[in-house]
Amino acid sequence: MFRNTFQSGFISIFSASGSHPLQLWDIHLQDDGEIRLIKNIRDNDANCNDSNHISGPLIEMICSNISQNYIMCPFKMDSSPERPSLGITLPVLYLTIYMSERTKQQQQINHLSLEVTVLDNKQINRRFRCSTFQSTTSLNPDICTFPLRLKKRHRGLKREQLLLPPLERDNPQQINEEEECELCWNRVFIPLAEYTYKAYGTQLLETKHLQIQGRHFYMNRVYFAEKQVSEDELPQALRLCR
Repeated sequence: MFRNTFQSGFISIFSASGSHPLQLWDIHLQDDGEIRLIKNIRDNDANCNDSNHISGPLIEMICSNISQNYIMCPFKMDSSPERPSLGITLPVLYLTIYMSERTKQQQQINHLSLEVTVLDNKQINRRFRCSTFQSTTSLNPDICTFPLRLKKRHRGLKREQLLLPPLERDNPQQINEEEECELCWNRVFIPLAEYTYKAYGTQLLETKHLQIQGRHFYMNRVYFAEKQVSEDELPQALRLCR
């Protein structure tokens, strides 16, 4: 899809403020699955602490069975035997996501899962899957799974979430209940080239597919970058807050 495009800086594959936010995505919804665009951020019920400063609308996805409800990029034409590749060579993936602790019905603990398929210089497809229900890192020839840590934050402080394999000293379950913490937006950072080399000893050629699924989450941006950048270094169009 982007293979024949000059790639530098940033490539966005999802922006909730676009005229057709999910035009590059397949939407798979079953049973009670629902996805909707929230145009006015102050009308949403995320109760997110940055809501007064978020630039642009959001996409909200709700379901009870995350295995049957997901979005996947790029979309597959009915006439095509295979899903096309994104063909993005930029080494870093960013997602701006807000996820509540429980679903709207308060009956299920909320979970989120991201899966990225890449092609390496051995012409082998590798998958990286991170999820909030994964507690350990597991490495197999075709897939690496590891925990996704969506942190709370101290009230009044900004926080960026760096996504890395777990360390012995870092327990994602440890939250000091005595401190005033609140749910927050997580700017998830996945260094695909670094992970490909560390996991398989190979070089990243391109990202092929991205799949996102969760019981209840809000999403603002998904984009690739040529290096790790802070929020302040982003173009205005990619910033969560202005």
